[in-house]
Order: sequence, then structure tokens, then C-alpha cells
Amino acid sequence: MRRLRWWVAAGMTMLLLALAMPWLRLTTPLPESGRQRDCPVMGLDGPPGAVAVAPEDRQRMYLCFAHRRFGDLPDEELLARGGALCDSEVRDEELTRLLELRCPGLYERNQQIYLAERDAEEAEAKRRLAAAKAGCPRRKPIAAPVRQVRAALWVDTGGIQAWEEGYGGLDYSGRFLAKGRGTVHLSWGGDEKGPVCVTGEAYRQRPPHAKGWQRSGEMSYQSPTGVLRFFGDDGDLLGDVTVAGAGTYRIRAYVRGPERAPGLARAKAVREVLIVVFPGSARAARR
Repeated sequence: MRRLRWWVAAGMTMLLLALAMPWLRLTTPLPESGRQRDCPVMGLDGPPGAVAVAPEDRQRMYLCFAHRRFGDLPDEELLARGGALCDSEVRDEELTRLLELRCPGLYERNQQIYLAERDAEEAEAKRRLAAAKAGCPRRKPIAAPVRQVRAALWVDTGGIQAWEEGYGGLDYSGRFLAKGRGTVHLSWGGDEKGPVCVTGEAYRQRPPHAKGWQRSGEMSYQSPTGVLRFFGDDGDLLGDVTVAGAGTYRIRAYVRGPERAPGLARAKAVREVLIVVFPGSARAARR
């Protein structure tokens, strides 16, 4: 009887061990090479920015992508390779992101350098615009506007635009004046970079046409909000050029450059812009 009980107990123990084997296989720690299956390499062209990786995970993430960059080498050698480059000047963007995962404090230092350079560029751009605005001519209005606004706008793409609040996007179609729902674009073409003196005049009645400009155009425009402000490529704004709230307006635009380019053969000759806006109907003017 004792022997029978022993065999029954032994059989039950073996059965329980057999049932537990799949669970044991799932919970057994993987070797280091097997853990690489957790690396987020699918769908990524390169290592993620260190800002998106927790500091305690950066070394693991470095090894994930270092294997792809340097080959299937031992982790110790990959760590040594990255460590040897920590104080080097690296111009390869992907390698820089990889080293920011490996080198303690490198990401933070690079961010400080980037922010300092960005702030210096913004300060220089503001200085240039302030100097340009000071040099912009104070022209006499065409008639008696309700409002005249002036600004120096930085232009990279040969044009300025206006998006009313809540609207955006526009097919320029290569036209001098183009419009969309809540959007206006004035384009004289070219790829010059620099400040342009812009004057806006808002009227309640139709003013006479301006004289002495080298190119002009006019179109009807339906304003959904009644606030239209043009801006350049740096985001600086020209003041509002509407006076009668939401409704129909006429927009005239004039451009000119130095006297030595009377035909505006070169787009970069454009240095001054005049925008004239007035209600497009008597009903709108009474608002």
C-alpha cells in the first residue's frame, strides 16, 4: 500500500511538471541577443530622438540601433565605439541621434547649443526687420483711409499672404492675387529673401487708383470674419485692413522695386507693397 501511494504521488508530480513546462518557457529570461526583438526598428528610418526615450532606457535603445549601424558586434564593443565618439564633432544627423542615446548629457548639451543659435537667429531677424521698417518710406495715403498700417515683412518665397482666424491653405495657381475661403495670397514670384516694406490702407468708400507703381491687380473677396491681416514668411503681421466686418470687399495690390528695375524683370527687385481694401458694396459699407 505504501509503495502504491508513492507511485501515485510521483505520477501526480510528473504530471504537474509537464503541465507547467510551457509557462516556465514563457517566463524564463531571454538572453541578451534575444531581447533585441523588443527593439522598435520596424517603421523607423533611424534611432529615435533622446527626448522620446526615458533616460534609463537610452542605453538599451542605443544598442538596438548600434547593431544596425555598426554590425553584429558584442554589446561591449558597441558601447566602446559609441563612447569613443562622445566628444567628437559629428555632422551625420543619424549618428548624432544615436550618440545622444549613448553619451550621458550629450542630448542636453546639443539642445542648449540649438536653442542658443535659434535665439540668436531670431534676435538678428528682429534687428533686420526693425532696421528695414525704419527705412521704409512713409507714403501719403491715396485718399483719407479709416486706417493705415505699416510693417516690414520678411519674404522668402516672393509673396505675402493672409489667413483669417480659423481658415488656412490656398492654391496660389501662380496668379498675382489669389483667394480662397478666408485666405488671400499676393504673389510676385521669385525666390528672393529679405524685408519688404508693406503698407495697408482700409477705406469705407472706393478710393482712386494709386499712381507710380510697377504692377497692380484687384479682386473681390468675401471675408468670413471681418479681420484680415497679411503676414510674411517670418510670421510678423501687418495690421487689420478691413473696416466693415464680415462681408464683401475689394482688394487692390501694388508692388514696385528700385528705379533700376522698372519692368520688375527680376522678382527680387520688389521692395515695396501697397494693399488697399474697401467694402465691395454699399450694404457692406453701412455695417
